[in-house]
Amino acid sequence: MERKDLKQKPVPTYISRLKTERANDIYARIVKKLTNEKLYRDPAYTAAKLAADLGTNTRYISAAIAICTGNNYSALVNNLRLHDASKMLRSVSCQELTSEEIGLFAGFSSRQAFYLAFKRKYNCTPRNYRLGVNGE
Repeated sequence: MERKDLKQKPVPTYISRLKTERANDIYARIVKKLTNEKLYRDPAYTAAKLAADLGTNTRYISAAIAICTGNNYSALVNNLRLHDASKMLRSVSCQELTSEEIGLFAGFSSRQAFYLAFKRKYNCTPRNYRLGVNGE
């Protein structure tokens, strides 16, 4: 992975001090931990808890995510949640669940947070995505 442009903001010292190779290693561990254990589904699972689980600190977590994605921990977790929710919305095994239930199951703390994030990413409502209207 290569360093992403950090949106033209001044780069904090703790980010610039982390070598790309080390950032890539930490980022891979972050993604593996979050996805394998589906920890992104827990709204209370914070960067601090992740850092403790990985035996590092929150600055390394933040720096690795910023270097590898150009985003922060919350954006990474929300993207994982959205990916999970989009799969569930189209899944036959989740047909009995409402869009709101899927959003909450994926880890969003509220219906509003889920719908807003979903609309931003997919440019349609979860219901329309499920129906294949204006969705991917």
